[in-house]
Amino acid sequence: MKKIYSRVELTANVLIIIVALLFAVVLVQREILNKPAFNQPPRVQPTIGSRVNLSEVNWSQHPKTLILALQTRCHFCNESAPFYKRLIESAQNENVKLVAVFPTGKEEGANHLKELGLTNLDVKQAPLNSLQVSGTPTLILTNAQGEITNYWVGRLTPDKETEVISHLR
Repeated sequence: MKKIYSRVELTANVLIIIVALLFAVVLVQREILNKPAFNQPPRVQPTIGSRVNLSEVNWSQHPKTLILALQTRCHFCNESAPFYKRLIESAQNENVKLVAVFPTGKEEGANHLKELGLTNLDVKQAPLNSLQVSGTPTLILTNAQGEITNYWVGRLTPDKETEVISHLR
C-alpha cells in the first residue's frame, strides 16, 4: 500500500511541475515577449479622421451620422437593443442619421432589427473590415464629410451610453 501511495505522490508532483512549466511558457510569451500565446488576428479599430467607405450614404445630408456595425448572431448587439431604441429617439431630436451595417445581406439585417423592435434605421450591407471594424457591436460617429469623429466598441456601460448620446448633440 505504501508503494502505491509513493507512486501516486510522485506522479502528482511530476504533473504539477509540468503544468507549472507550461504556465510559465505561456506567461513568458504573452507578457515578457509581448506576443500572443495563441494565434489571434490583430484587432482592427476605426481611425479618427479617416473617411468611412460606404458609397451608398450621402454624408452631407446630415451634420452627423452614427453607424451601428452589427451582426445578427451577436448577443452583445441583441442585448444592446434597448440602448439602440434610445439612440433612435435621440437621433430624431438631433437630426442625426442612423445607419445599421451588417456583413450579411440588407434584408436579413432589416428583418433582425424588426425582430428587436428597432425601426427608422437605414440598413446597409458591407464587410466589417471596410469600416475598420473587427468586432460587433461597434458604433462609429462621422461628420458631414463621412470622417470618423468618435467610435465605441462592444456592449457599452451606462456611462458610455450617455457619452454616445451626448455626442449626438
